Amino acid sequence: MANLQINEDCLAPQHNVTLKYSGPDPWKVVKKLDDSIKPFFHVSSSGICHSRINWDITGDHNEFFSTWWAKKSFTDWTTMWVYIKVQGKEHKQTKQGEFSLDMTSELETKVEGWGIFLKPLWNIYSYLFYDRQRREYLLKCGNILKNFANEIKETFGLATTKVGTQGAYG
Repeated sequence: MANLQINEDCLAPQHNVTLKYSGPDPWKVVKKLDDSIKPFFHVSSSGICHSRINWDITGDHNEFFSTWWAKKSFTDWTTMWVYIKVQGKEHKQTKQGEFSLDMTSELETKVEGWGIFLKPLWNIYSYLFYDRQRREYLLKCGNILKNFANEIKETFGLATTKVGTQGAYG
């Protein structure tokens, strides 16, 4: 059996979306992400993971660091992976603080088959259909992530970004 795996960055050439916030209740971003990821990306519980949460409560500020990942299937072969990282601090008494949120996304395509047949069949399929479809998936993947960033921005009163709706061919 042969394996073919293609990983592509959904936000190329940017690579990531970064949000910075300074104001009241920065810890609210972690709560918002916990509540929003599953319904926004329309994935089951097995499609998301709050993989890490760290707190440092020494000193005048509570510092936090947290990561998530989500996977959304477009087809049997193509999956969108989203990685989210948030880091911030909050003053213990005033509850004022800041956070920085970083999101990246990639599109993963995996095909398995018999090696002698996989390459010629993949080349024909890719040429006739999948190259165009993959470009549409990349555009969709990037737009989904930008729309999610806009949802977070609205929660914290940050300026939203216009997300393009035109296809890969204009």
